[in-house]
Amino acid sequence: MKVVIIDDEKAMHLIMRRMLAKVDEIEIVGSFQETTTAYSYLENHEVDLVFLDIKLPRENGIEFAKRLRGNDRRMKLVFVTSYKEYASAAFEVNAYDYIVKPVEQGRLHKTVLRVLSEAGT
Repeated sequence: MKVVIIDDEKAMHLIMRRMLAKVDEIEIVGSFQETTTAYSYLENHEVDLVFLDIKLPRENGIEFAKRLRGNDRRMKLVFVTSYKEYASAAFEVNAYDYIVKPVEQGRLHKTVLRVLSEAGT
């Protein structure tokens, strides 16, 4: 399963990579700190799952998700954020899951396994 991480904090990229490395079926194909380059990548590559922060420079994660959905992109979106109050907005853009930081290994693993089982992997 091809995964992209979008978060403006470099430390979160390291944390997510370390946690996701414990799942054999995961391949992190992209890691971005803002939405412009992430969008460009997602336009040209097949990705199954995107881990997305809410608070990002210039464009927040909800706006970015709306833009992705407007282009009929089918990847699953999992918001990973410090903000509990955006959960309903996230599900309005068909978020697959909403994980509040700090991310716990068990919680992340459960979400990834659910995605994998739906993908038939």
